[in-house]
Amino acid sequence: MVNVTDAALARRRRRVRRAAVGGAVLAAGAGLVASWPLLVASPLNGVINVLVAVSFTATGILLLEERQQRGTGIALVLVAVSYLASWGWSWPPGWQLFPLPFVGFVGGYLWFVFGVYALLRYPDPQLTRWWDRVYVAVLGGWVVVSKLVIAVVSEKAWVGRGFREANWWPALWPDRALHDALNTVFTVGLVVIAVPVLVPLLLKVRRSRSIDRIDAVPGMVAAATVMLCGSAYLLAWFFALPGATVDTLRTVIGVAALFTPVAFLTSALRRGLTRAALADLVVRLVRAPGGRDVQAELRQSLHDDTLLLLFWLPREQVYVDVDDVVVGTEPAADGRWPVRVSSTGGAPLGLLLLDPALQRHPNLVAPAVAACSFALENYRLHAELKGRLREVQQSRARMAEAELRGRQQIERDLHDGAQQTLLVAAASLGEARRKAAPGSDVHAAIERARTDLRAATSELRGLARGIHPPVLTQSGLRPSLEGVIERMGLPTRSQILDQRLSPAVEATAYFLVCEALTNAARHAGAHRVEIDVHRAGDLLHVSVVYDGAGGAHIAAGSGLAGIRDRVEAIGGRMRLESPAGAGTALVAELPCG
Repeated sequence: MVNVTDAALARRRRRVRRAAVGGAVLAAGAGLVASWPLLVASPLNGVINVLVAVSFTATGILLLEERQQRGTGIALVLVAVSYLASWGWSWPPGWQLFPLPFVGFVGGYLWFVFGVYALLRYPDPQLTRWWDRVYVAVLGGWVVVSKLVIAVVSEKAWVGRGFREANWWPALWPDRALHDALNTVFTVGLVVIAVPVLVPLLLKVRRSRSIDRIDAVPGMVAAATVMLCGSAYLLAWFFALPGATVDTLRTVIGVAALFTPVAFLTSALRRGLTRAALADLVVRLVRAPGGRDVQAELRQSLHDDTLLLLFWLPREQVYVDVDDVVVGTEPAADGRWPVRVSSTGGAPLGLLLLDPALQRHPNLVAPAVAACSFALENYRLHAELKGRLREVQQSRARMAEAELRGRQQIERDLHDGAQQTLLVAAASLGEARRKAAPGSDVHAAIERARTDLRAATSELRGLARGIHPPVLTQSGLRPSLEGVIERMGLPTRSQILDQRLSPAVEATAYFLVCEALTNAARHAGAHRVEIDVHRAGDLLHVSVVYDGAGGAHIAAGSGLAGIRDRVEAIGGRMRLESPAGAGTALVAELPCG
């Protein structure tokens, strides 16, 4: 990648475009001068000649902007020069000064040779094989050497109508029969050699991939068009068809020749549109829901169906693909072009494995990599945030489970320890009461002690139920809530799921209903309560609705705040609606999948 600033790149592009405009103007002037006699005699052919010269020259200069296409650009400029020279037969005798007629005769067909060379090396010169270079050499040699030999054995009047008044011609060994034979051999040989150019062009299209193939196809079509038209013209001229037919075919060749620079310009325009489309790539990548979608967007934008996107996992120090398959710390490129994607701080984010053809298009790859970097960095931040949130949720869930186990342990300790001790004490007092004389002070003191002990036992059992009711563990949510409803004594209509759930979910639902009933009885003055506990898929829906004063709110340190923490600790959601004077609704959704 060329290391230049955006400003320098813009200045260079402006210089190239100005040069292209200047070259086009110069080519137009040269075309007008060279084609002036033809413009007078045949305006259509003259205009076509000028357009061919202008289009090839301007396109060639524009291609000089790309380092790898400078050879192609020079070849296209030479096509324009050679094409104008090939029309030397139409010049008036006064213009045919030495050596212009001879140069036009010998080198006129070189425009076709330079055009073939440009097509074979475009868009990637590295795809040009040795047989391509040999083919161009053979074609160029056949055109130049054959014409030289024909000029040596011919008179100036034999070579064509335009050279009858030429001022100079070699004519070293003029021989009409030999001239005619060589001319036949040249014409047939040119057709035989020129038509197979489609084979290396087809092979080039086959060897190319992705964006190179897209660039090569228009040139292939242009070459086929020029080839067919040129062959038809040569055969028509060789078999001495009527002049109108030959002139028509000559016009068709000029029109077909215009397809070649159009093909190059079409590819350049497509690359420009691709660069413009890359401006929206950031938005599309950020909106892409996953790695597979990011990879698909990049493939579409860069026209590379083989593109692979790998993600860097900093903790594991490995790359994974879009399917989360580990590919190692240094993935094998397998002939692809590896491009690393880093964050704004330089930290590795991922790796792109691209078609090597994209190395010639850094102005396309650079914005795509920048967009990918932005998207991956955004994904990583979201992933880290989600990971931390998940860790917090898991931590809260572990704390809730630990609290639940602690409550159960305290309840068991109270039941198996303190309550049993009190029961033993009650039995001892009963034994002492039987031994004491009825009506004595000792008997009365023992009776008072037994009363106090029964009250303490009752309070201890209530405390144990508040910590974690045994019936919840033993029988489940419905029996435990039915017992609470009965003890509260409020008019209640209930519909409660009769199904065992996880201990954490059952405990959360139980304490939520208990807190709501306590608030309904103590603060709201409720006269009607509705309780609904049902399951829908992987969620347990808990709803407690009661009338009364309303105005309840979740204050820090309150019972409702504690219930909300319990709900959120297991990944649930709670909602409280309590407008003043309009009753209260406490609703929660608890995951129970």
